[in-house]
Order: sequence, then C-alpha cells, then structure tokens
Amino acid sequence: MFKKLLLVMSLLFTFSCEDNIVAYVDEETSMKLWLDGVEVDVEANYEKITTYGEEVEYIADDGQTYTKKIFVIHFQKEGGRVELTKEHYAVVFTDWEGSTSNNQPVDVGNYKWPAECPICVRKCICDHGAPSKWVRMEIFGEEDVAVSGVARISRVDEKDGGWIISGNGEGIFYDPYIEANMEGKIVFNNLEIKTNSEESPYYNYGGR
Repeated sequence: MFKKLLLVMSLLFTFSCEDNIVAYVDEETSMKLWLDGVEVDVEANYEKITTYGEEVEYIADDGQTYTKKIFVIHFQKEGGRVELTKEHYAVVFTDWEGSTSNNQPVDVGNYKWPAECPICVRKCICDHGAPSKWVRMEIFGEEDVAVSGVARISRVDEKDGGWIISGNGEGIFYDPYIEANMEGKIVFNNLEIKTNSEESPYYNYGGR
C-alpha cells in the first residue's frame, strides 16, 4: 500500500508543527489526498514533507526571454536532507510563461498534463499559442509518471513576509510497482512556499 502512495498526485494531510514537516501558517492550513477514491493518511507514511518555489529566466527557441516558475510539493519517506535519490513522491507545477509583473513565486491558473501544445518543449511559440502550464509527478530521480491530469492554483497570498498557496488537482498516474494506473485527487489550502535553493534539490528543475 505504501508503494502506491508514492505515485499518487493527490495527497491528504493536516500538518503538525514538527521540524521536518512544512510549518503551519495558521490553523486553516491543510492538505487532503484521495487514492482511487479512498482518503489517505500521508503524515503517517512520510517523515519529511516540504515545498519549493522558484522563478528564473530562460531563452526559448524563438530567441526571446521568458520567466519559468515552479512549485513543488515533495513527500519523502526518510528524514534528513531532501534528496531525489531517496524514496519520495513529488507533485511539480511548472509555468513556462510566468508573469513578470506580480512578483509571485508561482502564478494562479490552470495546469495540465499532457501539455496542450504537442510541439513546443517549453513555452508554446507556434501559431496556436497554447498555455504552457504543466502539472507532473515524479518518484525516484526526475522520472515523470503522469498519464493525464488537471490542476488549479487558486490563490497565492503574502503572509508574514513570505507566500502561501491554495489549489487542487486530480489525475491518472502509472504505478510501476503494481504495473497499473491509479487515480488521485489533491486539495491544499494556505500551504507555505519555501524558496531556499540550498535546501532543495529542485533548484533549476527542468532547466532554463
């Protein structure tokens, strides 16, 4: 059952104020997960639950400079430093056309996988101009196991000099341990966004 938890997009938990778990911003902070319609106790299975947000510039194939923003929720079975080589599950939001005017670490909007543009590898620069907001999953390393999914970041707010985020998502993911697809759903509210690149392996995630 635990192996199944690693590959689900949706995660359900209400945090306690432990050193290795993302701190409460206030009493309304929460995250919930369902796997194949069954509510999952993530806190009981993961020693470390962290977030990371990043904003960087990159040059697309058209020669123009754009802003990439990412937001990651990372669930690690072991304690200690967050590392991609350890047993973990992560949900990764990537926005290849991030706003340069709102000063937010990630933008409100709809995120989807597969990407709406089947041609462009980052921001869509071909004629149809599809949105370039992705949501994907990984397990060990940087392997993507998403089959399909939709998610929405509904709010990004300032809080005590930092940022908090709310959103939801659902999708289908392949579980190589059971060699079958699984369905998941996630809902999170007022989750604190961490931005210290020295504490996260997701610095420059996906390149630039």
